[in-house]
Amino acid sequence: MKRTFLSTSLALAVAGFLSTGAALAQYNAPAATPPTPAATPDTSKSPTANQVVAPSKTESGPAAFAKLDTKHRGYVDSEDVSQLQGFNFKSADKNGDGKLDAAEFKAAWAIYSGHA
Repeated sequence: MKRTFLSTSLALAVAGFLSTGAALAQYNAPAATPPTPAATPDTSKSPTANQVVAPSKTESGPAAFAKLDTKHRGYVDSEDVSQLQGFNFKSADKNGDGKLDAAEFKAAWAIYSGHA
């Protein structure tokens, strides 16, 4: 009787162990692979709220102003035009308030772009 009890207990333990192993083998853990480069957008080439696309010198003054005034404040400051190499912000700021309104910018843009 003792031997039958021991054999049965051992058989149950082995069966339990094997069924746990089978259940674990069927579990598919989620893959922890990084996204492919195609799935991740390249933000270095697309403008964001902090990046302004520099207007071309062929654009009109109002169009360039609209492109630079991304916050729709009605003016641009020296930071907004910092990417325009050769643009003289200080001389364009006629009233010295640190801002270029549309009229100040249009006059400065005509000099900068060579288009009146």
